[in-house]
Amino acid sequence: MTIPSDEHSATSRDVAALSRRGALKAGAVGLAALLTLSHMTPALADELARLAQDRPMTGARLAGILRAERTQWNGLLAQISLERMEVPGVEGEWSVKQLVAHLTWYERGVVEGAQQVLSTGTFTRRRPPGLGVDEQNVHIAAESRVRSASDVLAEADEVFGQLLAIVETCPEDILNDPRRLGLPGDMVPWMGVANNSYAHYHEHEPALRAWLERG
Repeated sequence: MTIPSDEHSATSRDVAALSRRGALKAGAVGLAALLTLSHMTPALADELARLAQDRPMTGARLAGILRAERTQWNGLLAQISLERMEVPGVEGEWSVKQLVAHLTWYERGVVEGAQQVLSTGTFTRRRPPGLGVDEQNVHIAAESRVRSASDVLAEADEVFGQLLAIVETCPEDILNDPRRLGLPGDMVPWMGVANNSYAHYHEHEPALRAWLERG
Protein backbone atom coordinates (compact mmCIF):
# COMPACT_ATOMS: atom_id res chain seq x y z
CA MET A 1 0.00 0.00 0.00
CA THR A 2 1.17 3.54 -0.67
CA ILE A 3 0.47 5.57 2.44
CA PRO A 4 -1.46 8.74 1.57
CA SER A 5 0.79 11.77 1.18
CA ASP A 6 -1.28 13.75 3.67
CA GLU A 7 -0.65 11.24 6.44
CA HIS A 8 0.88 12.81 9.52
CA SER A 9 2.39 11.19 12.62
CA ALA A 10 1.83 12.47 16.14
CA THR A 11 3.78 11.55 19.23
CA SER A 12 2.13 9.72 22.10
CA ARG A 13 2.68 12.86 24.15
CA ASP A 14 0.61 14.92 21.72
CA VAL A 15 -2.25 12.45 21.79
CA ALA A 16 -2.13 12.01 25.55
CA ALA A 17 -2.41 15.78 25.98
CA LEU A 18 -5.91 15.86 24.52
CA SER A 19 -8.27 17.95 26.61
CA ARG A 20 -11.57 16.40 27.64
CA ARG A 21 -13.30 18.39 24.92
CA GLY A 22 -10.68 17.37 22.40
CA ALA A 23 -10.93 13.75 23.45
CA LEU A 24 -14.68 13.89 23.05
CA LYS A 25 -14.35 15.20 19.49
CA ALA A 26 -11.47 12.92 18.59
CA GLY A 27 -13.12 9.91 20.11
CA ALA A 28 -16.35 10.53 18.26
CA VAL A 29 -14.74 10.86 14.87
CA GLY A 30 -12.04 8.24 15.30
CA LEU A 31 -14.30 5.61 16.78
CA ALA A 32 -16.96 6.17 14.15
CA ALA A 33 -14.31 5.77 11.48
CA LEU A 34 -13.12 2.51 12.98
CA LEU A 35 -16.57 1.04 12.67
CA THR A 36 -16.36 1.43 8.90
CA LEU A 37 -13.05 -0.41 8.56
CA SER A 38 -14.05 -4.03 9.05
CA HIS A 39 -17.04 -6.27 9.57
CA MET A 40 -18.05 -7.39 13.04
CA THR A 41 -19.54 -10.89 13.09
CA PRO A 42 -22.35 -11.91 15.47
CA ALA A 43 -19.93 -14.26 17.27
CA LEU A 44 -17.49 -11.43 17.88
CA ALA A 45 -20.28 -9.13 19.04
CA ASP A 46 -21.32 -11.80 21.58
CA GLU A 47 -17.73 -12.16 22.78
CA LEU A 48 -17.40 -8.42 23.24
CA ALA A 49 -20.74 -8.22 25.03
CA ARG A 50 -19.45 -10.77 27.54
CA LEU A 51 -16.31 -8.72 27.90
CA ALA A 52 -18.43 -5.72 28.86
CA GLN A 53 -19.71 -7.64 31.91
CA ASP A 54 -23.18 -6.10 31.61
CA ARG A 55 -21.92 -2.64 32.45
CA PRO A 56 -20.68 0.33 30.44
CA MET A 57 -17.13 0.10 29.14
CA THR A 58 -14.72 2.71 30.42
CA GLY A 59 -11.62 4.02 28.72
CA ALA A 60 -9.41 2.74 31.52
CA ARG A 61 -10.90 -0.77 31.40
CA LEU A 62 -10.71 -0.96 27.61
CA ALA A 63 -7.11 0.23 27.68
CA GLY A 64 -6.32 -2.48 30.22
CA ILE A 65 -7.85 -5.13 27.96
CA LEU A 66 -5.89 -3.82 24.99
CA ARG A 67 -2.62 -3.88 26.96
CA ALA A 68 -3.16 -7.47 28.12
CA GLU A 69 -4.01 -8.67 24.62
CA ARG A 70 -1.09 -6.79 23.12
CA THR A 71 1.29 -8.41 25.61
CA GLN A 72 0.09 -11.84 24.49
CA TRP A 73 0.47 -10.90 20.82
CA ASN A 74 3.94 -9.48 21.37
CA GLY A 75 4.86 -12.73 23.12
CA LEU A 76 4.20 -14.55 19.87
CA LEU A 77 6.24 -12.05 17.88
CA ALA A 78 9.12 -12.37 20.34
CA GLN A 79 9.59 -15.96 19.21
CA ILE A 80 10.50 -14.78 15.71
CA SER A 81 13.84 -13.28 14.68
CA LEU A 82 13.93 -10.16 12.54
CA GLU A 83 15.32 -12.19 9.68
CA ARG A 84 12.52 -14.73 9.84
CA MET A 85 9.92 -11.95 9.88
CA GLU A 86 10.86 -11.37 6.25
CA VAL A 87 9.92 -14.94 5.20
CA PRO A 88 6.60 -15.16 3.31
CA GLY A 89 3.88 -17.72 3.94
CA VAL A 90 2.15 -16.72 7.17
CA GLU A 91 -1.13 -15.52 5.65
CA GLY A 92 -1.00 -16.54 2.00
CA GLU A 93 2.17 -14.86 0.76
CA TRP A 94 2.35 -12.39 3.64
CA SER A 95 5.36 -12.45 5.93
CA VAL A 96 5.15 -11.69 9.66
CA LYS A 97 6.41 -8.22 8.87
CA GLN A 98 3.56 -7.64 6.43
CA LEU A 99 1.02 -9.02 8.88
CA VAL A 100 2.20 -6.60 11.58
CA ALA A 101 1.98 -3.71 9.11
CA HIS A 102 -1.56 -4.80 8.22
CA LEU A 103 -2.66 -4.69 11.86
CA THR A 104 -0.98 -1.35 12.42
CA TRP A 105 -2.72 0.24 9.43
CA TYR A 106 -6.12 -0.37 11.00
CA GLU A 107 -5.08 0.77 14.46
CA ARG A 108 -3.74 3.97 12.96
CA GLY A 109 -7.24 4.74 11.71
CA VAL A 110 -8.43 5.88 15.11
CA VAL A 111 -5.24 7.86 15.70
CA GLU A 112 -5.57 9.70 12.39
CA GLY A 113 -9.23 10.40 13.13
CA ALA A 114 -8.16 12.18 16.30
CA GLN A 115 -5.40 14.13 14.57
CA GLN A 116 -7.59 15.30 11.73
CA VAL A 117 -10.53 16.44 13.78
CA LEU A 118 -8.34 18.32 16.24
CA SER A 119 -6.44 20.14 13.51
CA THR A 120 -9.19 20.73 10.94
CA GLY A 121 -12.50 19.86 12.57
CA THR A 122 -13.22 17.37 9.77
CA PHE A 123 -12.44 13.75 9.06
CA THR A 124 -11.46 12.06 5.80
CA ARG A 125 -11.68 8.30 5.70
CA ARG A 126 -8.19 6.81 5.42
CA ARG A 127 -9.12 4.24 2.76
CA PRO A 128 -9.56 6.10 -0.56
CA PRO A 129 -13.09 6.24 -2.01
CA GLY A 130 -13.82 3.39 -4.36
CA LEU A 131 -11.04 1.19 -2.97
CA GLY A 132 -12.31 -2.06 -1.43
CA VAL A 133 -10.97 -3.58 1.77
CA ASP A 134 -9.27 -6.44 -0.08
CA GLU A 135 -7.61 -4.02 -2.48
CA GLN A 136 -6.47 -1.86 0.43
CA ASN A 137 -4.94 -4.89 2.12
CA VAL A 138 -3.00 -5.69 -1.05
CA HIS A 139 -1.58 -2.16 -1.03
CA ILE A 140 -0.60 -2.45 2.64
CA ALA A 141 1.24 -5.70 1.96
CA ALA A 142 3.03 -4.27 -1.08
CA GLU A 143 4.17 -1.14 0.73
CA SER A 144 5.43 -3.01 3.77
CA ARG A 145 7.32 -5.59 1.69
CA VAL A 146 10.13 -3.12 1.04
CA ARG A 147 10.41 -1.88 4.62
CA SER A 148 12.67 -3.38 7.27
CA ALA A 149 11.11 -5.55 9.96
CA SER A 150 12.57 -3.33 12.69
CA ASP A 151 10.92 -0.26 11.13
CA VAL A 152 7.55 -2.02 10.90
CA LEU A 153 7.76 -3.16 14.53
CA ALA A 154 8.74 0.30 15.75
CA GLU A 155 5.77 1.84 13.96
CA ALA A 156 3.46 -0.79 15.44
CA ASP A 157 4.56 0.07 18.98
CA GLU A 158 4.26 3.80 18.37
CA VAL A 159 0.76 3.58 16.91
CA PHE A 160 -0.45 1.25 19.65
CA GLY A 161 0.76 3.72 22.27
CA GLN A 162 -1.19 6.48 20.56
CA LEU A 163 -4.27 4.29 20.39
CA LEU A 164 -4.06 3.61 24.12
CA ALA A 165 -3.78 7.32 24.87
CA ILE A 166 -6.91 8.06 22.85
CA VAL A 167 -8.91 5.24 24.43
CA GLU A 168 -7.92 6.25 27.96
CA THR A 169 -9.05 9.84 27.46
CA CYS A 170 -12.27 9.04 25.63
CA PRO A 171 -15.40 9.77 27.73
CA GLU A 172 -17.58 6.85 28.72
CA ASP A 173 -20.63 8.11 26.86
CA ILE A 174 -18.73 8.20 23.58
CA LEU A 175 -17.50 4.65 24.09
CA ASN A 176 -20.92 3.23 24.88
CA ASP A 177 -23.60 5.32 23.17
CA PRO A 178 -23.85 4.96 19.37
CA ARG A 179 -26.29 7.87 19.24
CA ARG A 180 -23.52 10.29 20.22
CA LEU A 181 -21.83 9.38 16.95
CA GLY A 182 -24.96 9.20 14.82
CA LEU A 183 -24.59 5.42 14.47
CA PRO A 184 -27.19 2.63 14.49
CA GLY A 185 -28.08 1.45 17.98
CA ASP A 186 -26.32 -1.90 17.61
CA MET A 187 -22.96 -0.38 16.58
CA VAL A 188 -21.40 0.16 20.00
CA PRO A 189 -18.30 2.35 19.53
CA TRP A 190 -15.94 0.61 21.95
CA MET A 191 -16.65 -2.68 20.21
CA GLY A 192 -15.50 -1.08 16.98
CA VAL A 193 -12.21 -0.21 18.63
CA ALA A 194 -11.78 -3.75 19.92
CA ASN A 195 -12.72 -5.16 16.53
CA ASN A 196 -9.89 -3.29 14.85
CA SER A 197 -7.25 -3.88 17.51
CA TYR A 198 -7.08 -6.92 19.75
CA ALA A 199 -9.87 -8.86 18.03
CA HIS A 200 -7.92 -8.31 14.81
CA TYR A 201 -4.95 -10.05 16.47
CA HIS A 202 -7.23 -12.98 17.27
CA GLU A 203 -8.29 -13.18 13.63
CA HIS A 204 -4.72 -13.69 12.44
CA GLU A 205 -3.27 -15.52 15.45
CA PRO A 206 -4.17 -19.07 14.28
CA ALA A 207 -2.28 -18.57 11.02
CA LEU A 208 0.74 -17.20 12.85
CA ARG A 209 0.77 -20.09 15.34
CA ALA A 210 0.46 -22.63 12.52
CA TRP A 211 3.35 -20.98 10.69
CA LEU A 212 5.48 -21.08 13.85
CA GLU A 213 4.75 -24.78 14.27
CA ARG A 214 5.72 -25.49 10.67
CA GLY A 215 8.95 -23.61 11.13
